[in-house]
Amino acid sequence: MFKQTCGVVFFFLASEAVFCLYAAQADVLSFFPPKQLTTLLWSDMSEYGVPATGAEWLVVDNQGRFWLEADRDFNLYSPGGHYLKKMNPIDKVKNFYGFDSMEALGDGRVVLLERLESHAEQFAKDNFELRSKPGVHLVVLSGDGKLETDKDLVDPSEPHSNYQLERGDVYSIHDDGTYQLLDTIGSPGIDKAFSHFASVAFNKDQWLHHLKTIPVFHYKNQVYHDIKGNAHVDIDAKSSLMGQPLVENTAPLAEKDGKIYYRVVCYENSAFANFVFVDDPIQKKYAMIRLIDADQRTGVVYGHALFVDEKGNLFEGVAKRNGYRIYEWKILR
Repeated sequence: MFKQTCGVVFFFLASEAVFCLYAAQADVLSFFPPKQLTTLLWSDMSEYGVPATGAEWLVVDNQGRFWLEADRDFNLYSPGGHYLKKMNPIDKVKNFYGFDSMEALGDGRVVLLERLESHAEQFAKDNFELRSKPGVHLVVLSGDGKLETDKDLVDPSEPHSNYQLERGDVYSIHDDGTYQLLDTIGSPGIDKAFSHFASVAFNKDQWLHHLKTIPVFHYKNQVYHDIKGNAHVDIDAKSSLMGQPLVENTAPLAEKDGKIYYRVVCYENSAFANFVFVDDPIQKKYAMIRLIDADQRTGVVYGHALFVDEKGNLFEGVAKRNGYRIYEWKILR
């Protein structure tokens, strides 16, 4: 999922001091140019298709089929874009907040983590909204969409954690970057990179600290004085990520094969632009993937829907006037 984001652009003129961070030389991760896989029809009163609101989540399974979620319903399409079926794996009456994470397993199953509390509740560490509770609801669907697993999971040590799927494992990620393995659906394995993902992905301060350690992030500090003449430094005065003026990191996307995928917003040609930043902290390789612009006036609510498969390939669903297009960025190895 990649939602359109508005915010304050952190561009200021440096007044008294300029500092740039440069580390060891970095390599660039390579992806093939985006390939359009298919165009799905928009729905109307006479046929099935993608809802006019677009898709909030996209999953590509091991058969290359597309699972598109909107308003907690799933539409399943063949690799060629033919509509197959609609699925309703969760009870909409009991769920208000949608999903935290989705993943396709190598055996054809699809795993969903249904969010049980709002982000506001997670932030406040309290259940102040009606009929919600901490934790997540785990749903496992067979390749034909049948319900196989249906249960709640919660981290007793920190119930209001961030919950994440990674290679069939369900994790709770704590505020301090530690994590707990709650369940395993796929084949258990050791992912050495997940600890780094957990430590930086869901905490803004830790994310910014991490950015300052990588060679493709540069920033300038602005020194200013208050009314009493005291000097202060605005650390967000100006920054760039792989040459793109960085506005903000909106959310972590996935961690695959040691590579961490972040959703970021940059400022390009006097407008906001959506990117995915790929960070390989072990090999010190990086990539910026500029996402496809949606056509204006399509009425889409959800914006970009993104998915990273187990090989690290990136898929995007985006609204165009002639239909909902699916693109793929295939990673070079």
